[in-house]
Amino acid sequence: MSERGAPKSAGPPVPRPRVTWLVLAYGAYGAVLLIAYLVAGFTGYSYESEARDSVPLSVRQAPGGYRSYHLWHAGYQGGK
Repeated sequence: MSERGAPKSAGPPVPRPRVTWLVLAYGAYGAVLLIAYLVAGFTGYSYESEARDSVPLSVRQAPGGYRSYHLWHAGYQGGK
């Protein structure tokens, strides 16, 4: 036993993580970003403009358009 009465460990000392200035800086930066995001969310602030362009239905449903009907329904596709 050691002088203070606690048993001495049998293995090597366990390395402890060191808190450096870089860890503190990244933590502070993350905390500021998180707080800014929460404040913007609760107040309803938006970083982008409210006006959005809309694509006409004829363009969206044209062959090759976004989510067009022709994408999956262009005839026989094979199968079992």
